[in-house]
Amino acid sequence: MSKKKLAKPVPQHRNQPIVKRPASKIQRPTSNIKGALWVGLAASILGFLLYANTLGHQYTLDDFSIIKSNWITKGGLKNIGLIFSTEYRFGSWNSVGSLYRPIPLTMFTLEWQLSPDNPMLGHVLNALFYALTGWVLWTTWRRVLVDHPPVLAAIAVLVFMAHPVHTEVVANIKSRDEILALLFGTLTLRAIWEYIEKEDIKWLLVAALTYAIAMFSKESAITLMAVFPLAMWFFSSSSVGKIARVAGVLLVPAVIFLLIRKSILDAQPYQESYSILDNFMAETKNQGERLASAFMMCGRYLWVLIFPHPLVSDMGYPQTKVVTFADWRALAGFFVYVGMGIWAVMNLSKKHILSFAILFYLATFSVFSNVLMQIGTSYGERLLYIPSFGFALAVGWLFCKIFKINDLTEIWNPNGKGTALWMAVGVLLGIYALKTVIRNGAWYDSASLYAADLINSPNCAKLNYHNALEQVRIGMDEKESMVKDVEQVKKGIAGYDKCIQLYPQYHDAYGSRGLAYFRLGEVLKNPEDQRAAWDKALSDYQESLKYRYNNSEVLSNMGKIYFTRNQPEKAEEVYRKSVEFDPRFVDGRRNLGAVLAMQRKFPQAIEQWKEALKYADNTKSGTLYFYIGSAYKDMGQPENSVEWFEKAYAVDPSLRK
Repeated sequence: MSKKKLAKPVPQHRNQPIVKRPASKIQRPTSNIKGALWVGLAASILGFLLYANTLGHQYTLDDFSIIKSNWITKGGLKNIGLIFSTEYRFGSWNSVGSLYRPIPLTMFTLEWQLSPDNPMLGHVLNALFYALTGWVLWTTWRRVLVDHPPVLAAIAVLVFMAHPVHTEVVANIKSRDEILALLFGTLTLRAIWEYIEKEDIKWLLVAALTYAIAMFSKESAITLMAVFPLAMWFFSSSSVGKIARVAGVLLVPAVIFLLIRKSILDAQPYQESYSILDNFMAETKNQGERLASAFMMCGRYLWVLIFPHPLVSDMGYPQTKVVTFADWRALAGFFVYVGMGIWAVMNLSKKHILSFAILFYLATFSVFSNVLMQIGTSYGERLLYIPSFGFALAVGWLFCKIFKINDLTEIWNPNGKGTALWMAVGVLLGIYALKTVIRNGAWYDSASLYAADLINSPNCAKLNYHNALEQVRIGMDEKESMVKDVEQVKKGIAGYDKCIQLYPQYHDAYGSRGLAYFRLGEVLKNPEDQRAAWDKALSDYQESLKYRYNNSEVLSNMGKIYFTRNQPEKAEEVYRKSVEFDPRFVDGRRNLGAVLAMQRKFPQAIEQWKEALKYADNTKSGTLYFYIGSAYKDMGQPENSVEWFEKAYAVDPSLRK
């Protein structure tokens, strides 16, 4: 036998273990992997550095509904009971929802209480949690993949950390729910492996606790219930009974979460329905169209993992429309996904790691695919966060296959091929890192995001709408709520025009365009021009109400026109409708109180302002306190006004005149 053959490492297969072991024990300890510590450090440092340029970013996209414009979040930890007993966006709008994620919402509330209106704190914590995820992924998967070359797990973790598709998760503070779900889901897997090694029941309890945190962070962590037993089947010698026992224990926190979530969502007055603007598949006429459209988007998701360019926050209607299976994209998506699934199942008995990687991806992506059920969005790169680790495992396997790596102890120079291997991996990581850093720039604030994404999704009605909102905002003096740049506001109005062309039933676009016309009217000097602007505003409000009759903000804005035109009875009528449809609408109650006070109905006005205080944050409570004090004074009860004025001055000293 030649020296060359003697020196050649013997590949290890699951059906030919090198070292025999008790059925319940891991085959080989991981402490003898050379350079293991450095992989974890590299993953963590890489994760933080890639998002260091987001630390000075502002609130963006969903950050507003969850943090900046959410009265529960801004109210501090006194609202902890509401956080755990209401739907995720209860504090930002009156519509029903289908989300329940109390743990990230609690974190955002605490952050606001510690440092109000400070997005930097949220961005720093997102980057730190992401960095911690890199460490936990490595220390967990190097143990799980003990019978595979450690370089496979190392490549998978580094590819995951660098992948640009994660920019929507880390750069958007709200998406910490994704980060926490994967972080604590991975800690659950690690606790399971401790239990397998040590046969200590406490590790099962730890696994149940960490999995509960993952579930209460984001509902989609339920898909990990498929991953845990799969991992035990593929990568340990645990018996079917032990796998079932672990799954049974983890089922407890999952069921508890689902029951709590169901009770909270069922308490809502009606069930959530999805708009075509949220998910273009809402317009499908039959199951065939829905499935064809879903598989088309599944293909898009897989492609963006393979080739992450361009990245975009929304590809909604009518940028993307319903298709049938006559469309090649639907057929391609169908055959690719079905083919992957069949191949993975056929190789299940062989315990092929690529089979596991595919099943990991399919299981964790299943609830977002719109194949099993229709969800509230047709596209969102954040939804690939957990599934992308399955893709990263496949990339790690592919590198090991190409370079024929089977060294079970060496990471940096496996089989003496470290230079070539890591140069190839380094090129991929470098491309990913560059794309990530560049894409982060688009996430600086909402204006930069929508402007960047419209280039790649120009006919998405929602993108055009939100871009128009930002254009109008730039033209406004937000503190005074007055137009400072007429031409900029007109650009925003042109943006609303395009939204309505793309989707003529876009009620929000009519309502926001109406408000822009109203603001323009306030600064116009010519009475006829002012009247014409307000007539356009009123017409847009009425058009908006045709498509959504219970839009509280539009009703309240309509009331401002009647109030300005000295029509208090009409103003009171629409203000009352506004707060009837949304009892938690602070601006509506404040405006209703003002028009009641103008009619000298002071007790009713005070009642409205006191009700508004239940939902107001500090930016609005000072004004409400002042109004109540003024009402008591105007109705001849100055002794009752003092305490309210003092409360107002304590919140906003500028009210003391």
